[in-house]
Amino acid sequence: MSAKAEKLMPVEVEQVGEFDPELTPLEKAKFIVEEAIKICKEKPSALHTKSFSEAGRLIREDDRENGEGLWAEYRVKIKKAKDSGSLLKDIDKNTAPLCDTEAAETNATQLINLAIKSGALFFDEEQDKSFLTLTAGNKTLSIGSKTFNEWLSYAFYKLTQSESSTGTGLSASEAHIKQACMALAGIAKNEGEKLTVHLRTATHNGGHYIFIGDEQLQVIEVTATGWRVINNSPVKFWQPSLMKSLPMPQANGDFSKLWDFLNIPEKDRLLLLAWLLESYRNETPNLILALSGLQGSAKSSTQNKIRELVDNNALNLRAAPKSIDDIFIGAGCNWLISYENLSHMNSKMQDALCIAATGGGMATRTLFTNDEESALKIKRPVVINSIPRVITAQDLTDRALCIELPTIEYREELEINAAWDNAKPAIFGGLLDLFVKTLAQLPTVNLKTKIRMADFTRLGEAMAQSMGHDAGVFDELYRANRTESVLIALESSPVGLAIREMVDNHSGSGDIVFFGTVKHLYEQLKIDCAGNSESFPRSPRGLSDVIKRQSPALGALGISIVHGNKPERTKEGRGLTIKIIKNSEIKKGGNIVNVGNVVSAIFSDEKFLHKNSADNLNVNEGAL
Repeated sequence: MSAKAEKLMPVEVEQVGEFDPELTPLEKAKFIVEEAIKICKEKPSALHTKSFSEAGRLIREDDRENGEGLWAEYRVKIKKAKDSGSLLKDIDKNTAPLCDTEAAETNATQLINLAIKSGALFFDEEQDKSFLTLTAGNKTLSIGSKTFNEWLSYAFYKLTQSESSTGTGLSASEAHIKQACMALAGIAKNEGEKLTVHLRTATHNGGHYIFIGDEQLQVIEVTATGWRVINNSPVKFWQPSLMKSLPMPQANGDFSKLWDFLNIPEKDRLLLLAWLLESYRNETPNLILALSGLQGSAKSSTQNKIRELVDNNALNLRAAPKSIDDIFIGAGCNWLISYENLSHMNSKMQDALCIAATGGGMATRTLFTNDEESALKIKRPVVINSIPRVITAQDLTDRALCIELPTIEYREELEINAAWDNAKPAIFGGLLDLFVKTLAQLPTVNLKTKIRMADFTRLGEAMAQSMGHDAGVFDELYRANRTESVLIALESSPVGLAIREMVDNHSGSGDIVFFGTVKHLYEQLKIDCAGNSESFPRSPRGLSDVIKRQSPALGALGISIVHGNKPERTKEGRGLTIKIIKNSEIKKGGNIVNVGNVVSAIFSDEKFLHKNSADNLNVNEGAL
């Protein structure tokens, strides 16, 4: 330090009151920064004083104008000299040029005002999501989504371009957009209209609405008297970035052409048609459609074409989710949950699909918080495919429609896809005609016995009757499929098979096959399941849980399980008891029906193929 500077500048760098008039402001700033660097090890506060921040800001502003890069050199020296408690990010923030801070605030405010002036804000309480409906084009965007961020960034660029004398627009940074989105979400939640915003399907005043997702944002309105394509929907839909357009439906279509492209066995076609129609309803529980078959059975091709008619997407077929969170997060922006080539599903994944199909949700920690939760509430149709049957949990089996696809001869995919693209409008129009007929028939249908997924069964019955089938045909066909699936799922359970074998080997005169403690049954079955020790429960309590899950399948075989609700004394000891009963007779109206007999009875009718055609099902688009 020169003698002159030492005389004019005290050691305390905060005291900058009197400088030699010959020193420029930049020279004063350099002196303050250099002095602070010298003493910051022993006196860390030197890097956080007002004079240091102002000096650093002045140097950085000069660097920006002249390009000298002096602050970069000082920054390296600061990093070497400072104590560990002084963070460079704090120093950078405190010395940032005022123009940067002002620009950030100005840009974020501009983005917020731009969005508010461009449309109306809405808040969906059920989804806990904020939306903006643009005045121009009437498109609804989810605030914070990729589509919204892209629109906001482009709108800002066009705005600044129009205001620029050079005709060059500005880009908004990611931080500015994020800041604006947070503010807009809060404004929508507190000041916006409370309104439900739908994804692909909706119900309103007795009508069903299907969002096509094209550039014109057209919607299909379906009632019991007809269907039509409308431009102004009475309900709001939003379109995620990967959502693609459904085919434009053709009046007087023919859904029977569907079987030229989907490898669905004839006996399962009524079931698939009902599943497709159910996917257009958003107010009822959904079924999991599980396609299985050997390599060469066109599982993926069939699944892809099904999705093109329900919820077309840029990624119609997706790999197995890595976690349960992936299922719910993916369902947040997809109406149809679709996974292909599954090799197995663990119990947590099967439970999650149960919840997703019939309605429910999950709560997860809100990003960057420790004491807040974000709720994801969904109810979605689900379709999966696999080589083996991967559904093993009985509660999921009760909610599944399992179809095994036969192998077929290979056909050129380009040829098939070209024909499919030509046929889609007529097929979709034919499905809508069938939907109209089904809705008209629905009020007259009453199920004789209530079973799980009664809404689907009733819709299927109405559909089958509108096609000319006798009452009860669909009900029996669905029960047969469900029973077959339950029994196949049972085969994957060593415990279920062991109990079944125990009942088959029972030689006593009574119906009670076993009565004793759960512990005693565990010890007995463990011997029988020695070859499946890895999948056998590790404790009596685990055995009890497995048996409860397998009870529906065992009941279908006429095996009743009765669990004691308090400890009892038996000849083997005291504990919670379990009773296995072999029913001597199973009524047809009960849990089990003969699959082969049902299918044979339905398909012995030579008119069945004609009933599956589109004859007499066409509904004029102008009927509404």
